Amino acid sequence: MRSTRLPRVTLILVIAMASLVLAAVSASAQWGRQRTSGTALSFAYSGDENGFRLEHSQDQVVYGIGYFDDDDDRGETYCAEIGLKATDVIEGYGGIPFVLGGGFYRLIPDDAELDEVDDFAIWAGAGDFDHVRKGLFYQYRYIFSGPLSGSQGVLGWAF
Repeated sequence: MRSTRLPRVTLILVIAMASLVLAAVSASAQWGRQRTSGTALSFAYSGDENGFRLEHSQDQVVYGIGYFDDDDDRGETYCAEIGLKATDVIEGYGGIPFVLGGGFYRLIPDDAELDEVDDFAIWAGAGDFDHVRKGLFYQYRYIFSGPLSGSQGVLGWAF
């Protein structure tokens, strides 16, 4: 059974407002101090599911929300993810930063006769997850199961 959907414009406005609030809170918390956290907005692309992710990074944790649309008209996927910056846990590791995490994913099918799918999945990523410096960043993620399973390239901007 299909649930009531928010119009796309409302969803875009909610994501934009959430990003502004997170950026303002992060900026005010860092006033006069060295920055240790950051907020970023990114575009994630893969074979079929492309979408946007808003994430916040703080100390050893990164968490975020996302919206993805399937190019094959399978449906829309919403997610909430959290990850541990594994690089920070390993002393003396000087390689590429990586993160291990998990997420909750909800697929809302375009076909009204299909049920929504809720799934929890483990993911791993490499790249820039700190968002301490403002500017362009890149990440690679692999989600091991669920509606977004597979690899994603992530290109974004840290505020």
